[in-house]
Amino acid sequence: MDSKLETISLSALKTVVCTKGEGPSVLMIQGLGTDHRAWDPIVEHLAPHLRCVTFDNRGVGKASPIGESTTIEDLADDAAELIEAIGEGPMHVCGVSLGGGIAMRVASRHPHLVKSLALHSTAARPDPRLLAMLDFRGQLLAGGLAPQLLRSFVALWGWSPDKMSMQKLPEGAAEIDELSESEYASHLRVATEQWMSDEELAKISSPTLVTVGTEDILTTAAHARDLYRGIAGAQLVTVEGGGHAYYAEDPAFFASLQLGWVLRHS
Repeated sequence: MDSKLETISLSALKTVVCTKGEGPSVLMIQGLGTDHRAWDPIVEHLAPHLRCVTFDNRGVGKASPIGESTTIEDLADDAAELIEAIGEGPMHVCGVSLGGGIAMRVASRHPHLVKSLALHSTAARPDPRLLAMLDFRGQLLAGGLAPQLLRSFVALWGWSPDKMSMQKLPEGAAEIDELSESEYASHLRVATEQWMSDEELAKISSPTLVTVGTEDILTTAAHARDLYRGIAGAQLVTVEGGGHAYYAEDPAFFASLQLGWVLRHS
C-alpha cells in the first residue's frame, strides 16, 4: 500500500504530511524531537483498516523551526489547523509522549475537531523526576555531549528491561537522524514548561483512551491515573511489561489498541 507525502503550509507551520491507508482517518502526533517516520511500524499495521495521517511537529524533520517562544498550546493549534486544512474534521487523534500532551490540548482547545482521543505514554503535568530527566537532557546538549550520550540516555529511559537496546530507537528520532541541538533544546523547553490544569482537562469531551506501560519510568502509571481521573469517561489500559516506548517495542500490539479504539468510535 503506497503512502502519499506532501508539504502543507499553515499559518505558523510548514510541514511534511504523510498519508497512508483507507478507512476512518486518524491524526497521529509524535513525541519530543521525533518526526513522523517513527510511526511507520505502527502505520503498517493500521493502514489496511485506517487512513493514517502523520506529520512533523515544529522543529523536527522537514518542518519549520520551533522557535524560542513556542508553547505546547501553539503545537496543539498547529495540529488543529492541520485537521482543518485536511478538511476531514472531526478526526480521531492519538499522541505518544509529548505528542500525547499536544493531542490532549487539541481536544481541550478544539473539541469540535476531535472524534476520539488516545493518549499513550504521556502526562498532563510533569513531576520532579520527569523534570529532572528533561533537565539532564538539556545538560547533555549544553555540554556538547549529545552526540555521544543522548542515544544511550533516551534508550535507558525509553525501553522496558526486557526490550532494552541501544540501537533500536524509532527511525525518525532526532537522536538517530541529524540532530539540531537548538531545535531539540526548544522541544525540551516546551516539555518542561507544559502544565495542563484540571479545568483544561475537564474541557475534553471526546471519548478518551489512556494507555501506559507498567515499566514506564518516564511518564508513569501515576501520570496515566491523573489523566484517567481528570478526563470524564476516560478509559485506562495498563500494558504489562511495557516501557515508555512500548509503541516501538511491540508495534502490532500498540496498533491493535489504537485500531480498536478508533473503530469503536467511528
